[in-house]
Parts: sequence; C-alpha cells; structure tokens
Amino acid sequence: MNPNLQMYERKEDINTVHRPDFNPRRYNSIQDRVNSDPEFEKMYIDKLISEGWYKLLDNRSILSEEMKGRHFKYRLNGKSLSGAKKGTFRSGGIIIGRSNDDDDGKYIMYKAYNGRIFPLQISDILEIYTKDPSIKIQGSKKEQSVSKTVFFNRPGGITKFPVYLLSELSGERIPIYYARDKYSQERFAASKKYQYALKTGDWNFST
Repeated sequence: MNPNLQMYERKEDINTVHRPDFNPRRYNSIQDRVNSDPEFEKMYIDKLISEGWYKLLDNRSILSEEMKGRHFKYRLNGKSLSGAKKGTFRSGGIIIGRSNDDDDGKYIMYKAYNGRIFPLQISDILEIYTKDPSIKIQGSKKEQSVSKTVFFNRPGGITKFPVYLLSELSGERIPIYYARDKYSQERFAASKKYQYALKTGDWNFST
C-alpha cells in the first residue's frame, strides 16, 4: 500500500458552472445512495447490467491496453487508507491506463467524472465493473423517433473555465467544454443547447 497515492488534497474547481438549483449541502450523489440504500443499490446495479456493464473476473485486467478509454466503477476491499469499509461503491470514471513509472502494475490512472485525474491501487479494489463498448441500448422505433438527445464534442485542452453537465448514469459532474475565458464560459452555459441538456439530462458525447 502506497500512502502517497491516497493522501492528497482535493479542491473544488472555483470555475465550475453548476445547475441553478444545485446546493452542495443537499446534493446526494448516486455513489452515496448506492452505499446507503440497499434497495436503490440493487435497482442501480440491475440497471447497469441491463445496459451492458459486467464485473471483471480478474481485477488486474484493468491494466490491459484494451481497457483504456472505457468507463468503469469499482468497490473497495476495506484495506485502503481512506478507511472505507469492504464493499464501498465508487463511481469511478474513464480509464487512462498505467502510469509510465509504474513498472509493476500496482495502480491505474483514471479521470473521474468531475474532470480530476486519480491513481487507484489495484490492491485496494474488491471488484471492478466496466461496460462493453460493443453493446448498445436498443429502443422501439417510437421511442427513438421522439428522442431529442443533444450531442457535444468531447472537450479538448483543459483550461480554468470548464462547463459541466451531470451524468444520469453516475450522478457525477462531467466536463463537456473548456472555455478560453470567463465570458466564453458563461456564453456557452447560456446557449439553448446547453440549457436543454442541463434541464432534461438528455445529452451525450458525439462518437
């Protein structure tokens, strides 16, 4: 166990654009609900399975090249310095891969849904869930015809002026745009497309 990978300061991004009704004191994430409500946990895990998520048979397979770019979630085994009990669920994020200085494959780097990059020690993981990118959720023609999903290009270089949307799947904030300045950030956030996505949650990244 490497304590240097776990004990680091985590600060809120002061440039984050929140929903008008967002209140951090009342906000209850999907992660918190899974860990506190057994009924919701079962419903949520069943939903993941129906959408093509599955549990890895070998946790170390997350280190493979083919896993890069995939979304993943995990449970802790109760051995981490955070003190989280065995089975604690974490929303995870997008797998970046092994660090260049990690010759032994002791940890994985991933980008959380709030845009921050974290190391995760393999020895702290109980189980890992990931989604098969080849599985698409199908719907009836009627359902598809009334869909108004809006799409955004994946953000490029990181700046000090991110714009976020909530992921319906994880409940976490995902950066969808990095503006060059405060004016551009506020202008993007005021656009009809963004406001629709913010209000309905019906959005996705362009493939």
